[in-house]
Amino acid sequence: MTGRADDTWTVTVVVPEESSLDAAGETVELEVAEHETILAAARSAGVWLPADCQQGWCITCAARLVEGDVVHPDARRYYDGDREADFVLTCTAKPRADTTVVVDRYDDLLEHRAERGKPPGSAKIRG
Repeated sequence: MTGRADDTWTVTVVVPEESSLDAAGETVELEVAEHETILAAARSAGVWLPADCQQGWCITCAARLVEGDVVHPDARRYYDGDREADFVLTCTAKPRADTTVVVDRYDDLLEHRAERGKPPGSAKIRG
């Protein structure tokens, strides 16, 4: 861990070029306090990331952890398999180290969960 005295970490948010988000192709660095979620910090900085329930339930905010460490103490539905596969729910994820995430990974997490019989399940798979 690289936490500093003020318990704030740098979170690098990568928005893939193929994303439909306005920030597609951009990389943004945010300072995120220990008590703050990545989503809240991004929106405070004017970076609009997708989210719906904001309780760690719907997976709309799914991202992939590239490096660093986050915790999800308030997520309503976050599984060990999600963590083992490096998925992050930005609406409840709180950094515990300098961290990099790739956002807009809803379809990837949906497929990951469907393959494991976890909700929201294969009923939401498109196509």
